[in-house]
Amino acid sequence: MSRKFFSMLVICLVLITSFSTTVNISSAASLPSMPPSGYDQVRGGIQRGQVVNISYYSTATNSTRPAKVYLPPGYSTSKRYSVLYLLHGIGGSENDWFWEGGGRTHIIADNLIAEGKIKPVIIVTPNTNAAGAGIGDGYENFTKDLINCLIPYIESRYSVYTDREHRAIAGLSMGGGQSFNIGLTNLDKFAYIGPISSAPNTYANNRLFPDGGAAAREKLKLLFIACGTNDSLIGFGQRVHEYCSSNNINHTYWLIPGGGHDFGVWKPGLWNFLQMAEAVGFTDYNAPPPPTPTPRSAFERIEAEDFNNMSGIQNEICDEGGQNIGYIENGDYVVYSNIDFGDGAGEFLARVASDSDGGKIEIRLDSVNGPLVGTCSVAGTGGWQKWVDAKCAVSGVSGIHDLYLKFTGGSGYLLNINWWKFSAATIDPTPTPNGSLGDINGDGSIDSSDLQLLKRHLLRKSLLTGTSLINADVNKDGSVDSTDCTLLKRYILRVISVFPE
Repeated sequence: MSRKFFSMLVICLVLITSFSTTVNISSAASLPSMPPSGYDQVRGGIQRGQVVNISYYSTATNSTRPAKVYLPPGYSTSKRYSVLYLLHGIGGSENDWFWEGGGRTHIIADNLIAEGKIKPVIIVTPNTNAAGAGIGDGYENFTKDLINCLIPYIESRYSVYTDREHRAIAGLSMGGGQSFNIGLTNLDKFAYIGPISSAPNTYANNRLFPDGGAAAREKLKLLFIACGTNDSLIGFGQRVHEYCSSNNINHTYWLIPGGGHDFGVWKPGLWNFLQMAEAVGFTDYNAPPPPTPTPRSAFERIEAEDFNNMSGIQNEICDEGGQNIGYIENGDYVVYSNIDFGDGAGEFLARVASDSDGGKIEIRLDSVNGPLVGTCSVAGTGGWQKWVDAKCAVSGVSGIHDLYLKFTGGSGYLLNINWWKFSAATIDPTPTPNGSLGDINGDGSIDSSDLQLLKRHLLRKSLLTGTSLINADVNKDGSVDSTDCTLLKRYILRVISVFPE
């Protein structure tokens, strides 16, 4: 028997063994399999998702860390999405899974969504080396970073489900080992785990399954272990596979004949994992829509990075403390949901910086092209961290709205924002309309002092008499009541310019 024939026989026997313990997934019975030609190529005539750069503060490293987020075609805050945390290998970065010569994850996902093989899903690729001062092993420290910092950040910024049934973890090489280590020891947080070509950092079986596999048997919805047969690291995933087989833990063990330690294995692994997770409930979107965010007052300072949605911008460390949003280009925007403008606002104030010619902040309501209530011009300040206040008047805004800050200007980066707030426009003393109506204290102007007197009267804390009582009846209906109070407040805020005749 020739050595070549013997080698092929061994590979065939390995493959037969591997499929003998594959989970039976009825709606994806043909998987795992090698993807068809063009699965990772850009196609015309289909919708495409968006890959955005983000940065978040990590208490695991005491620093701001980068990540990339794939938002599927048609991403909307009116829906909720499942999230896959996808990890790179040793020496890599958050870019590897989206790199043209690497994972092309966004293209693979776009094509699967267009084909109807998976529902829209969010994919997050962090930097899995959470290194820093005093940290011995950045890859091991990444567990704290992911669980305590990145996942909460994603769940506070994007419209995602926050339960384990809608959260997955997968990765290649070192990231494959991390997928084993993090996923199997945090089954309260992950129901779908996809280690591909896992590396020597993979924990020992007794650490991955400290209870003999009881939790894994109960909670795992998908454990997909993949590797190439020519990969020298094949033994690490195989060891876990053999343990699962011996302990009746459902899993899929898939080997690619002749596959090495490269994207020729990792991309097909991802293609299969997304579909197999879909088949067992990863993107079950029958749950109720996300709760409406609690309204935030427009008149209290709101940090710019506390947005609910965005396009194009990134967070960064701010010299004034905390973070700011930056890397803003023409057409980018940020969204702040459920902002309460009360009875009206008259002025917008933002803390801004720019090392270019600056740009404009269009203040819009409820959509990126919604009603324009003000435009704030920002000039160059001489540095991206040289902060100044920028103001503009606003009008036609009251009640609760989603606030869109849309950025316009020339080419390149325009400006940074640290925080913003609204306020009522400064009210100069104004002659009383319709004679003395509204001038309750008789000082020749209508202002907040008159409003306070009226409120005290209505609360029976201090009763008006004589001329003051007549001037408080601003709608002239013969009584002083809450309607007069509302009209007076609207007049002071310049929502109305005269009292009704």
